[in-house]
Amino acid sequence: MWPLRLALSLLLFAAPIGAQVIAPPDELSDKPESVLPIKPTPRGNFFTRPFYDLHIAVLAEIDGGAASWDDVATRRVLDQGGYERNPLIRPFVHNTGTLIAESVGEVWLAAFVADRMKRSSHAYLRKTWWLPQVIEGTARLYGGIHNTVLLSR
Repeated sequence: MWPLRLALSLLLFAAPIGAQVIAPPDELSDKPESVLPIKPTPRGNFFTRPFYDLHIAVLAEIDGGAASWDDVATRRVLDQGGYERNPLIRPFVHNTGTLIAESVGEVWLAAFVADRMKRSSHAYLRKTWWLPQVIEGTARLYGGIHNTVLLSR
């Protein structure tokens, strides 16, 4: 379990936060400083940027908790002789490491899509940025509840 945590931490912190340096405005263009748009300095790298937004980070934590509950309950059902009915997840559930990697990837992808939607130029995407994370978290909560009910029989 600890090699997986080590690998994930190395992946998240591979690029330092200050690695993206923006040149001063006088080096970018000959235009006066007032004409150039003022943009905030990028925070984080490709993997950590979504989690600097508080709303996205809170939804990602809820998704991660639901994913953990679903994964543990799924493993317990499999240990008692059950089987995974979802054909897309079935190859991953027999190995704890691949199941955890799949869950982390799914939570990160939902957070990344939400971050991109929140900063989109389209109004309907900016207004529904929370939808990918809520759908993913709801599906995981349903899976955790369903598997817990199966365990209580």
